Amino acid sequence: MNPVLVIARKAFKDGLRSRWLVSLTGCFFALSLALALFGSAATGTLSLARWQDTLSTLATLAAVLIPLIAIQLSFDSFVGEREEGTLLLMLSYPLHRRQILLGKFAGQGGILALTALMGFGLTGLILFVMTPEAQRQGLGAAFALFILSAVLLGWVFIALGYWVSLGAQSKGQAAAKLFALWFGFVLLYDLLLLGLLVGQGSGAWGRGLILLNPVDLFRLLNLMAMEHESVTGVLSLFRDAALGPGWMLLAMLAWLGALLWQAQRRLSRLSL
Repeated sequence: MNPVLVIARKAFKDGLRSRWLVSLTGCFFALSLALALFGSAATGTLSLARWQDTLSTLATLAAVLIPLIAIQLSFDSFVGEREEGTLLLMLSYPLHRRQILLGKFAGQGGILALTALMGFGLTGLILFVMTPEAQRQGLGAAFALFILSAVLLGWVFIALGYWVSLGAQSKGQAAAKLFALWFGFVLLYDLLLLGLLVGQGSGAWGRGLILLNPVDLFRLLNLMAMEHESVTGVLSLFRDAALGPGWMLLAMLAWLGALLWQAQRRLSRLSL
């Protein structure tokens, strides 16, 4: 059997044993369904929210939660095994180190993809059934794009977790570095970006600033794809400068490829 598939199956089974699949699916489904059914409670009424409003809120929350979940999945993938001695044993086998990295990524990435598909997909199906036929236009495509981009965002942060894990000396150090990066990408970047844009204006170089943050790529991709009015704050400055959905998906794939390549370089230089 292909070594990558063997390692991927082991990583996937480890995730099953630690209840990641069940807990994440339940978390995604409960969160998205609650937003769909009770999102109007703040207005004093209890009715099915517009699917655009549900998806807009869900995209904002997913931008915070999915990177955090991906970090929890991946932060100890290498440094933890190095502390336990299992990584040394694995590297002594006649395996290419790239196969180890790709196998782990396939297994853990598969867990994240399956949970997003099941959790968010079930809510999308329920919304499709409950939404009047006249208002369903664009719902299926918007939810499919949301799930695809959410999986890509999670994969980017899994690869980031591998890169940090391979350079850390302990699990605690890896976790601390990754949570600092999460804080920077999810919370701090927009504040700094807003300050720069207010001072300099949003010229063509604005596209480059969005490309430097996969979290903003994810949020802007989903909000602009459904032309939602909640594209406000720092993201509203990119209405005219933003790339199309296809280019933004390619930019997220570029992030994924670059981080996996950097992680593979670190793994190839890791001494036994």
